Amino acid sequence: MLGWRRVFGAGLVVAAVVVGGVQVPTEGAAAEAVVQVVKPATIRNPVREAAADPWMVFAEGNYHLLYTHGDKLVGVSAPSVAGLASAAQQTLWTPQPGEACCNLWAPEIHQLDGKWYLYFTADNGTDSQHRMFVLESDHPMGPYVFKAKLDTGDFHSIDGTVLKLPDGRLFHVWSSGRPDGQDLFIAPMSDPWTISGPPSLLTTPDQPWEQYGRRVTEAPVALVRGDKVYLYYSASACETPDYSLGVLELTGTDVLKQSSWTKSSAAVFKRNDAGWVYGTGHNGFFTSPDGTETWIVYHGVTNSAGTPTGSCSAGRSVRIGKVTFDSADRPQLGQPKASWETVTLPSGDPGADIVADGIYQLSPKNNPANLLEVAACSTADAANVQVYSVVAGSPCQKWKLTYLGDGSYRLTANHSGKALDVAGCSAANNADVIQWPYWGGTCQQWYLDALSGGYYKVTSKIGGRTLEVSGCSTAAGADVRVWPYWQGECQKWKLEKVG
Repeated sequence: MLGWRRVFGAGLVVAAVVVGGVQVPTEGAAAEAVVQVVKPATIRNPVREAAADPWMVFAEGNYHLLYTHGDKLVGVSAPSVAGLASAAQQTLWTPQPGEACCNLWAPEIHQLDGKWYLYFTADNGTDSQHRMFVLESDHPMGPYVFKAKLDTGDFHSIDGTVLKLPDGRLFHVWSSGRPDGQDLFIAPMSDPWTISGPPSLLTTPDQPWEQYGRRVTEAPVALVRGDKVYLYYSASACETPDYSLGVLELTGTDVLKQSSWTKSSAAVFKRNDAGWVYGTGHNGFFTSPDGTETWIVYHGVTNSAGTPTGSCSAGRSVRIGKVTFDSADRPQLGQPKASWETVTLPSGDPGADIVADGIYQLSPKNNPANLLEVAACSTADAANVQVYSVVAGSPCQKWKLTYLGDGSYRLTANHSGKALDVAGCSAANNADVIQWPYWGGTCQQWYLDALSGGYYKVTSKIGGRTLEVSGCSTAAGADVRVWPYWQGECQKWKLEKVG
């Protein structure tokens, strides 16, 4: 995350390195000093929008994130978690007509016996015909070739995963729809593409917290730590805010016997109302780049009523959190993080790219014809910040962006030299945004998180709230405030370098 530049004299640079894709400028000469340039080492959830059923691994120098697309298998790759939001989507496999043609869900990749295997659910166009399939490749992002259909029996089967025990034995675990709900099943595998024995019932949705909306246990995923084996799974209907995670711990010796597994007495990862996070389910686990940390990846929504039709919809987004372990070495998933909480990147993550210093214009996605400006081109302290129609050459619609070296940035009005500031250094929702002489306060420092399409979310360091056009107005003269990030187009800003 560190780069170095050599400095001489009164802060004049004569030699430089490229840091995060940004060249530190060079000029001048005098007595030598060294300045450390630190790449942004934090992120704020979500890490990818409009994506559900996430699966993530770190391999071959990149994070690889797969998610449900529907008509094909897709994913994105980036060397830092911070790059996943803006990474170009790649197609891993496109189905042909037949029994695996349609409604492709819940892709997972596992490295087994030196190969990569991609497990997914698909049907022939009819949901009741969902079955499990597997592809094979030499690399996590393909190209993949069709390997086999997994024999899970002649009944609805989704969300398959692989459990590899410490002794090397393989098992397939999946969810099957029954008249009274969705149950979890397990079966032995003789190799990564062959189920070699009859399925055994693992668990049913027999607890109240597994029955919100519908009776559901689905999306199993294994976490093996030493000789301890856990199977996490999603409970209740995905269209409810109470979609959550439960866990089964292997406490017996025969993994095919239901009695060998002990179920948690309650959900172990669930909605965080105070953090505006709901429908937290369908998770995976991944390891930090240096192999020292375990992380959870999952999807959720920001609206308790669902966006727009429930948490089974396109409103779902991918989030991450660090897993800790208690004194008995049991995993602790913690609480789903709010969008305003800053998360330190996984250990060994190289960090986000630095946005180059310069003069920028900022336009909101909900109306690109408007630009961020200081109202009436005022030079006064506490002058209001708003959006307004583009005025050719207007100096009050230009902002000087300066990287502060700690992952945050300063935005200074080009006409007045005063900083973009959260009024009163408030951490509250809907706090006003003004210009104020720069004094180094956290209410004058902003995080820039890259999004798709060249947009950024601009987040206040003081309270983690996001720069937003108030009320998502498209009008010229609309006020600008800060508000919790909910993926609104009035919270996404295009940065155009103009100097």
